[in-house]
Amino acid sequence: MSYPDLPANVKTMAASTQMRWRHRYWHLVKNEGFVKNPANIDIVQALADIGWTAALTGEPGSGLDFLYMHRQMIHHVDMMLSNANDPNWGKVEGWSNIPAMPDDPDWPEPQIPNIDNPTAWPENIRDTIEAIAGARSAEALTTNMGYATTLRDPAFLTRPDITLDKYGELIEITVHNWMHMRFAASPPADFEDESTANDWLGAPFSSHVNKYFWKLHGWIDDCIGLWEIENEKQADFSSAWRAPEEAPPWDDLLPTPAAEMAIKKSKAPLFGPLQPFAASPSAIKSAQQVIESHKK
Repeated sequence: MSYPDLPANVKTMAASTQMRWRHRYWHLVKNEGFVKNPANIDIVQALADIGWTAALTGEPGSGLDFLYMHRQMIHHVDMMLSNANDPNWGKVEGWSNIPAMPDDPDWPEPQIPNIDNPTAWPENIRDTIEAIAGARSAEALTTNMGYATTLRDPAFLTRPDITLDKYGELIEITVHNWMHMRFAASPPADFEDESTANDWLGAPFSSHVNKYFWKLHGWIDDCIGLWEIENEKQADFSSAWRAPEEAPPWDDLLPTPAAEMAIKKSKAPLFGPLQPFAASPSAIKSAQQVIESHKK
């Protein structure tokens, strides 16, 4: 039997409009594919006007931003869990080791019908199914579990080039993005459903409503502690980006007629479910090379 779900009060809070859009915007404005796509120029500017602009994933500073923001999310949820009196969720605790087996008794890979036959899915979902299947492949499992081991290796943590910022960047681009897709269930019928039922792990709008989110980000947060121990210094997040609290739905940000907005949604990559958890190909290659250089 899989591990029990989050307490109802935490699920409800995570599914709120404010938290959904704030988490979505945080990842969107750091996504090079979103920010630099001409089709998104209006929404990018509207977000920048209210403070939503930051270092792109893979740029200097992005690793600190990533670690800091998700640590703040954990602190928020921990405060709610302290009042929930749920024996299964006293606080956010990461996996000691990322589950290796697809049928792990507590944290299995969610079953997806026709995962090996994407053509059985609607055309606009096929890339998503292929991405999940790819994340669950033997090659992806071997590669990313190897990365996870290297990222916690004391000899790697004490390398002069592995600053906390660089460390966060490497984690986000590799193991983090992989875990989000590996443990994602079937995509929802409506990616913008705000009910607690929409806890799809594959997109920032919904991922934090999912119990797996807190285990994988608990694992990542524990990495900060390991870095501190090995480097004999406390993590300094004073220069990390503080994202705005204001996060209105994008329909409220743009004075765009409903019909025109519908056209934009059907064409712009901004609205694709996979777009947010991404980095540029060059950033991905660079991160992989840094980690793999340690194994040689």
